[in-house]
Amino acid sequence: MSDKKFSYDELTGLPILSDVYAHVKTQLINRDEVGFLYFDIVNFRRLEEKYSFQKCQNLLKLVGFTLKQQKGKLYRDEDLVVVGGKGLDYFVLFLFSPPRRKDSFANHDLKLISTRIKQKMKNVIDENADILGIDEEIDFHTGYTVIKDDPDMEVERLIYEARKEAGFKAQLEEIMVQFIANISHELRTPLTSIKGYTETLLEGAMKDTSLCERWLQIIYDESQRLERLINDLLDLSMLEAEQVELQFKSTNITALIESVLTVLQHLAQKEDVELVIKTGDDIPNVVVDEDRMKQVLLNLIHNAVKYSPKGEKVVVEIKKLTREVQVSVSDKGVGIPQNHLNRIFERFYRVEKDRAGKTGGRGLGLAIARHIVEVHGGTIGAKSNPGEGSTFYFTIPTDLVFPRDEDTI
Repeated sequence: MSDKKFSYDELTGLPILSDVYAHVKTQLINRDEVGFLYFDIVNFRRLEEKYSFQKCQNLLKLVGFTLKQQKGKLYRDEDLVVVGGKGLDYFVLFLFSPPRRKDSFANHDLKLISTRIKQKMKNVIDENADILGIDEEIDFHTGYTVIKDDPDMEVERLIYEARKEAGFKAQLEEIMVQFIANISHELRTPLTSIKGYTETLLEGAMKDTSLCERWLQIIYDESQRLERLINDLLDLSMLEAEQVELQFKSTNITALIESVLTVLQHLAQKEDVELVIKTGDDIPNVVVDEDRMKQVLLNLIHNAVKYSPKGEKVVVEIKKLTREVQVSVSDKGVGIPQNHLNRIFERFYRVEKDRAGKTGGRGLGLAIARHIVEVHGGTIGAKSNPGEGSTFYFTIPTDLVFPRDEDTI
């Protein structure tokens, strides 16, 4: 596109987004809809600080050049590729005509173009890594959608909303892909074990009574593991959909924690870990669902015991804050790297993939705990330093009054 009425970015040679609005508006009126794709360099400002302004400018120039090179290949010559502003780190593609022999834009067409462009840019960046001088992988946020003409909305707003929608759809797609991959892995492991031992038994191993009993126990244990996984998934899904009936009542949080510690005492003794509770005298009652709150406490304290070295303590501390009660669970385990802390409450997320096999974790407990705490109006978080241990904490408001129907919601 060489239309002289556009202003061009000096660095990339691409039209600047704010200067193509009128052209896009005209195309929307003529065509009813326009395909929209965007590519945003992840953590660009951090890269700029870590390396240098000039190196990141060279990165932008390379990305812009690569996008221009795809004209007539991955998209038509009349389609428009622009930069999101002078020297900015995102790029936008307007596809004015659907793919050949298509009457309209389809999601799979846009996804295919987006995926191929992203891969092309990654390949070019990898090939020029030495020249760029950036020794880490460059990733992109990407998204795609269709912009339809709306006479009551300015084109600037249409494009802004399109970028938001495209980003949201891309995020959901990524979550779904990751979820399917994770659940497939989690289901495959116990099923493979059950199938293998069952086949061996059917092939004649049942004649060995002691061997048969041992393997049946393994099959039973694996089936229980599957049942726990399915129950956790159902639990999490119901919590996320706000379909869980909670029984709220005024509760002595100290007594509730003491009851949980009693349940976990046997595990702690087995692991040679001491359970300690610290609490003040002025801790007020809180309005909670006792069973769900026990679920949160069991998860956090159980995790702390599992990852604590022998001979150490797990400390559960209760504090009264201004308008809430804070419960923290601290251990002296291996700790969690800082770059993982903001993700540990995601479903299936585990800091160390191999560690889960040793401890039986499924990466769902913390996600469930987060939803339970949030439905109580509280917050949950973690602090940690590798090699020094971790502290998980959550708060419950003391001034929150729930509608009551015999303490039921």
